[in-house]
Amino acid sequence: MPTLGGRPVTGRVVRRSREHRSRRRAGRAGGQGLRCTAAVALLLAVVLTACQSSSGNAQDKKLPAASVNQVDPATLADGGTLRWGINELPAQWNPHHANGNLATVQTVMGALLPSPWRTGSDADSAPDPDYVEDVDVRTDPRQVVTLRLNPKARWSNGDPITWRDYAAMAEALSGRDPEFQVAGQTGYDRISSVRAGRDRFEVVVAFSKPFADYASLFRLLLPAAYTEDAERFNSGYLDRIPVTAGPFGSAKFDRTAKSIAVARSADWWGDRARLDRIVFRAMAPEALEAAFLDGGVDLAPLPVDSAAAKRVDKAADGEVRAARAPDFRHLTLNGESPLLSDVDVRHAVFLGVNRRAVAESAFSGLDWRPEPTDHHFLLPGQDGYTDNSGKWGAYDPEKAREVLEGAGWRAAGDGEPRRKGGKELRLRFTIPQGFAPAQSEAELVQSMLAEIGVAVRIDSVPRDALFADHILPGDYDMVALVSNGSGFPVSQFLQQWSTPLKAENGDEQWRANVGRIGSPAIDAAMDEALGSLDPEAALASINDADRLLWDTGHTLPLYQRPELVATRTGLANVGAPGFADIDYAAIGYPRGG
Repeated sequence: MPTLGGRPVTGRVVRRSREHRSRRRAGRAGGQGLRCTAAVALLLAVVLTACQSSSGNAQDKKLPAASVNQVDPATLADGGTLRWGINELPAQWNPHHANGNLATVQTVMGALLPSPWRTGSDADSAPDPDYVEDVDVRTDPRQVVTLRLNPKARWSNGDPITWRDYAAMAEALSGRDPEFQVAGQTGYDRISSVRAGRDRFEVVVAFSKPFADYASLFRLLLPAAYTEDAERFNSGYLDRIPVTAGPFGSAKFDRTAKSIAVARSADWWGDRARLDRIVFRAMAPEALEAAFLDGGVDLAPLPVDSAAAKRVDKAADGEVRAARAPDFRHLTLNGESPLLSDVDVRHAVFLGVNRRAVAESAFSGLDWRPEPTDHHFLLPGQDGYTDNSGKWGAYDPEKAREVLEGAGWRAAGDGEPRRKGGKELRLRFTIPQGFAPAQSEAELVQSMLAEIGVAVRIDSVPRDALFADHILPGDYDMVALVSNGSGFPVSQFLQQWSTPLKAENGDEQWRANVGRIGSPAIDAAMDEALGSLDPEAALASINDADRLLWDTGHTLPLYQRPELVATRTGLANVGAPGFADIDYAAIGYPRGG
């Protein structure tokens, strides 16, 4: 049975009236606004707060799926400027280019480009009637998805959005032409054709192989003029945003101020955006809190400092919104490292790390007790989430010693690392320089592994060199990272867990799989999950892949990452959206505020 964002549909046509669209705008961002009154540091991410819900239940310490101060947009003021703090001002604004695959680009371009689907706080997707009026899904004799486009939708240059834009983007992202420097081709490589239906506003997408996550496709659509040609795909949105089709447009860059301003689009055919404009201001993460307190920005992710959240929450016009982020932190092991190429050593590391202690250390000082996450694809609360860790997920230093002994690593004297064939069992834990939480986390892991005879040397490297010079080329043994999730767990993580591609010269290209560990069985299970149109069968295959990842010693999941954002009091329909897509047109300030 076909799925729409994880729930079964039966080829039905989805129609939404204008009245329904207004109700959808009020609820699409998901969640209720929370006022949070305490916070602690989160390692290399954001800060988690103990939150009091709007019902006043101070004993409820559970974070919501989203916290956006949900308000009917019709009740908000008409106008105003939102100054939005971001971490960088990249050069590449094509979100599908390898260099544009950044959270900042997604944040900005979400206000400017079309997406046929919208994801809610429950991680389910539905067509966005601003761009797609109807959807029809067929599976016999092959999977065909037909989109009935909103004929009012136009690019900022006046051209209508038609089937040609979808067809050109599908071809560009298919991976068939290496001149297109794409971030990924998952799903597009299963499309056999995109053609017009009854007219130019009907898109018929046929698949050569079933693709369950079809609602992940065509998000942040680009005009055909910028996807039909590799040169324009690669450079058309470089240092500029030439064409848009959203509630905001007219992007203006100020390189000196490191900002980009987008204005409310006068040609927008949907519900009128409440704000006059949004100004995205780029600055270092540690500077965002000061900018918020000084009035320089109105919305910003908080730096890694528990005191920062408390200061924001005490500000007269500031508050903290927190939610469960669709992300998880993990300890990645380099399977091509000489010592970690042995799966027994990787499993011993798994057993030797007390994941609960690591999580509790990250959130020390809170009543909230974080639970370790036991999945490589799904997060607690998502359909299908199962603990597949088996014998490798529990903290068991005694068993870790037995595994190492069985692998030939013999114990040495007190405080000395184990030895085998004249080699010492010494691993490097690579962290960014000057980041105290990362140092504390590494020291905690270092002390735990010392108990099983594994020595750990903490290597601090410049922040901007962490990925380029160490993680991507495989020059590390261990590193702690965050994986950003979505409502499409297999599509999102496929390349992170898959075997490498072979380049023309024979070199292996591991792509996003920085752990450099994979197997045909894992690939097959993920392929089965992507191709299954039965939700239960797809989840079974996802869990098969997850079980295999535990068995191969690929990445130790630690804990789900919370999301915490500083916002101006009263600012509505934005904050910590969790899985949900932001409805930029619905963001606004209260009347008289």
